[in-house]
Amino acid sequence: MKRAFTLIELLVVIAIIAILAAILFPVFAQAKLQAKKAADLSNLNQTGLSSLMYCNDTDDTMPLYSAGFCPQPGARVTNPLDPTDTPGGSNPLYKGVRAMWQYQTYPYAKNFDVLSSPTDVGPAADLHTRFYDTSIGYNYGYLSTLQVTADPSGCGSTQWFSGITTTSVGRPADIVMFGDGGGRSFTGATTVGSMINPPDAWPSTQYFYGPVEVGWGPNCLNYFNITEGNGTGQWAALDGNANRVVGGTNYQFVDGHSKFLMPGAAAIGTNWNGTTVLCTGIVVTQPGLYKWDPRD
Repeated sequence: MKRAFTLIELLVVIAIIAILAAILFPVFAQAKLQAKKAADLSNLNQTGLSSLMYCNDTDDTMPLYSAGFCPQPGARVTNPLDPTDTPGGSNPLYKGVRAMWQYQTYPYAKNFDVLSSPTDVGPAADLHTRFYDTSIGYNYGYLSTLQVTADPSGCGSTQWFSGITTTSVGRPADIVMFGDGGGRSFTGATTVGSMINPPDAWPSTQYFYGPVEVGWGPNCLNYFNITEGNGTGQWAALDGNANRVVGGTNYQFVDGHSKFLMPGAAAIGTNWNGTTVLCTGIVVTQPGLYKWDPRD
C-alpha cells in the first residue's frame, strides 16, 4: 500500500523550495542586471566609435554639444527620427531640432536606439523628446567650448559651442567622452537630456548647465530628479551622471574604449568622497588623474 506524504513532510518540501527561491531569485536578478550592464556598455562603445568616425571627417574636431541655440529655422535641422518635423514646418512647437551631437553622429551609427540604455526607462514615444532626452550624456563642458560670438548658423544667436580636437587631448584613454546620463527621466524635450556634468562642474572655469549648482555634491539641486532605476534601488543621478548599473556608471573614453567605473574611480583626481555637501566644495586636486578635463 502506498504511503501518503505527511503534513510535516509537505511543509519541509515547501520550506526547502522557498529557501532555494530566496537564494536563486537575487542571483537571477543580478544576472539580468549584468546583462543590461553589458548591453549598455556596448551601446556606449558604438556611440564612441560613431563619434570618432565623425572626427575623422571633420578635421579631427569632436562633436559640438550644439551648433546653435536661437529658435529661428536657420539653427534647426530635420529630426532624423521624424522626417516630417522639418525646420520651418507647420508645427509651431518643433520646427526641426537643434544640431546637437546626437544629430552629428547619427549618420555614422545609423541607429538611434543605441542612445537608449536597457538599464534606463524606456524611450519616449514622442520622437521630438526622444531626440533630445537620451540615456547617454556627452562630456560637453570639457570637450566643447561655449562661444559668445555670432552663431555660424547665421541665425544671429550669441551662443554656440565649438569643438576641441582629439589631438589636443593629452590622455585620450583617461578622458571621458560619453557616460550614462539621466536624460530619459525628463518628461519633455530639453537639451540638457543629452549631457553629463563632471564632479567639479560648479567651480570649474568651463561652462556647464544647471539650475543653481551643478556637480556631484549630494545636496546640490538635481535637475534630473532620479533616485532609482527599474525599481531596483541600484542607481541615483549625480546631476546627470547616472550610477545606474549596479552602483556605478559605464563610460566611453576619447580613445574609443569603454568601461565601467564606480563613482570614486570616476571622480579620481578630486576631493569627492561621496559625502561632500556642496558642489562648490568639489575641486580638482590632481589634474593628471582627473578623467573629465583634457587640459592637464
